[in-house]
This record gives sequence, structure tokens and C-alpha cells, in this order.
Amino acid sequence: MTMKGIVEIIGDVVKEMSGNLTIVMPADIENDRFEEVKNPELNYIFGSAQYVKDKLDEYSKVPSTSERKFPLVVLFCPVTEKRDSPDYYSKVSLNILIACSSTKDWSNERRLYASFINILRPIYDRLIEVIRNDGRFDIDYDNIIPHDYSENYSYGRYGAYTESGEAVSEPIDAINIRSMELKIKNQSCR
Repeated sequence: MTMKGIVEIIGDVVKEMSGNLTIVMPADIENDRFEEVKNPELNYIFGSAQYVKDKLDEYSKVPSTSERKFPLVVLFCPVTEKRDSPDYYSKVSLNILIACSSTKDWSNERRLYASFINILRPIYDRLIEVIRNDGRFDIDYDNIIPHDYSENYSYGRYGAYTESGEAVSEPIDAINIRSMELKIKNQSCR
């Protein structure tokens, strides 16, 4: 049996995240109405920032995929898997983006509530929980997963851009996770 690579493992994690997750989505932005969504489907894309932008643009062209592109979990690639020990399969350092749709008209205070408190932080918390409970990872450090965390309020107001300077076609709010250190266990025979 072939061991799954990190792209597939994180894909499994994102599928698992939808269970036991509740977020509060804007139902009517103009009238400040929200609705609770239990077990939302999360979109997962892996690749470069340019690939993610192109994929979102592609989704926007078709109404059925446009509605399902957010909330979004992105695994930025390439990911180097360090395979240098018989004690584990590989070690990785991941860069992940958790994003939701936004609007340029919102103030940062509005973004904090509508995007970060209601949508992005619950998805982030669930990501950490699922990774901790996934038997494929060896979580050291007293159950802490080392990583850098930042909330980006400027994407929604000023736009998100690829490395080449191309703007993502719509405003997003996002949590950036950088340098998430994970150790993938050796696969055991069943």
C-alpha cells in the first residue's frame, strides 16, 4: 500500500473538519442578517497562489461552483517532506490559508465579527483539533502544533495578490498559518 502524501492527508483533514463544525454565515449583508451553518462543506485547494487564484476565477464562472468556493482551506505548494529518519515517514512545514468571502465596504470592526469570529476562527480551531486527533501525525510539544498565526484584514479591503502581482478577483478575509510543523508517522501494517 502506498503512503499518502501531505497534499492528500491535508485533503482528508479538511473533509473531516466539516463534521462538528458550526459557523455563522452572512445571509443578507445589506440587512445584517446571519444564519448558523452546521457541518459546512469546506472547499480545499492546494498549489501556488497563482493556481489558487486561477481556480477561484474558474469557480466564479459557473453558478453551482461559485456558491461553494468559500469557506476555503488552501495548502500552499510545493511542500518539502523531509524524509530522513526511520522513526517517522516525514516532517513537513506547511503554509495554509483559511479564507471566506468578504466585501470592500466593511470596516475592520465589521470584518472581525462577520468573518473572523463567525467563520474563520471556528474553522481554524477545528483544523487544529482534527490534526491533533489524526493518528497519522505525531504531535509532540505537549499537544501543541508549532506554527505562526495571523489574521489578515487587508485582503478584504485592498485585495489579495499572487506572487506576480495579479489580484484575486474578489475580496476575502483570511487567516494565514505559516510554518506549521508536523511529523507524519510511519504507516503501520493492519
